[in-house]
Amino acid sequence: MMEALRFYPEAVTFMPLATIRRERRLPIPGKVRVQRGDVVDATTVLAVAEQPAGVVIVDIARALKVSPQRAAAYLQRKTGASVRAQEVLARRRIWLGLRTLRVRSPVDGEIVIAAGGKVLIRAGTRSLELRAGFPGKVVEVIPDYGAVIETTGALIQAFWSSGVDFNGMIRIVTSGAEPLRARAIDPVAQGTIVVGGAWIEPGALEQAERLQVRGIIAGSMEASLLPMLRELSFPVVLTEGFGRLPMHPGIFRILSIYQGREAFVVRPFAGPDGRPGRPEILIPVPAENPPPPEPTGDADLHPGVRVRLLREPYRGRTGTVSRISPYPWTLDSGLRSWCAEIQLDGETDKIWVPVYNVEILRP
Repeated sequence: MMEALRFYPEAVTFMPLATIRRERRLPIPGKVRVQRGDVVDATTVLAVAEQPAGVVIVDIARALKVSPQRAAAYLQRKTGASVRAQEVLARRRIWLGLRTLRVRSPVDGEIVIAAGGKVLIRAGTRSLELRAGFPGKVVEVIPDYGAVIETTGALIQAFWSSGVDFNGMIRIVTSGAEPLRARAIDPVAQGTIVVGGAWIEPGALEQAERLQVRGIIAGSMEASLLPMLRELSFPVVLTEGFGRLPMHPGIFRILSIYQGREAFVVRPFAGPDGRPGRPEILIPVPAENPPPPEPTGDADLHPGVRVRLLREPYRGRTGTVSRISPYPWTLDSGLRSWCAEIQLDGETDKIWVPVYNVEILRP
């Protein structure tokens, strides 16, 4: 049974249906462009500010993943040239020509120096635009800074994200405990947010790049893949962390329920220093249009549920869940998983088993 509509508190990690309020604000004072009661979409500009730019140094070599000596060969603009904000300063083809890395000017200005793998731009001011990031309604205006946006739907707080705000249709391509491999991502995934239930294999990143997906959401990823992510054209979101961690069953269930809907990944305002908090996955759903029933066979695992064990040495035995581990445990195999404490039928002792090794018995 789906939980009733409620206000979402910051302490909760995920919720299948909630009223979500998020503060969106500029890091410096500016001009707010919306009013209380306005309906906004993800691209609506809430506020703008003019930030003094002075002199801006753009590290071309680092952005293109080349040495400072090689960077000059990729420059598109020379010393003394005028540039506009977002104009391409340098470009380099990678991945056998499948992708192009582009370095853009962050400001309007004039190129003073272009040498040593860097470009120095003399600029006046640059405009900062604050966008809503997800559709909703303005319920409060923050004078000079931004607004509070409210929507209804599902919300998941993730562990880490490699990129900026983005959105796309959810497409589940694995089971909840299955690693995301290249063969799971077919051409239908183009332009969608691909969801994998466990960790990401390197080949999956290459396949996703070839098919131009909007993003990937998965349970985890080996930290050794971080350099590879810097060359991808799409962001990667991890719900659990680095290593080989399966996605929390509750999070995977929510994403499965809303498959085919548009999800918005944002980093909300976290404190007075203006730094963003943990990445969040928002899936807007009108309050009058509740989500569909949970998928058959994917019931909630919680204390009191009757289960059958699927792996030796207790394969086929039945029992009752006593409690669920609050954090994933490291198993003998080296993998990590949430575990359930089971009171076996006819036994006095209780055992702990990974949640993926139990089958829920329906009444």
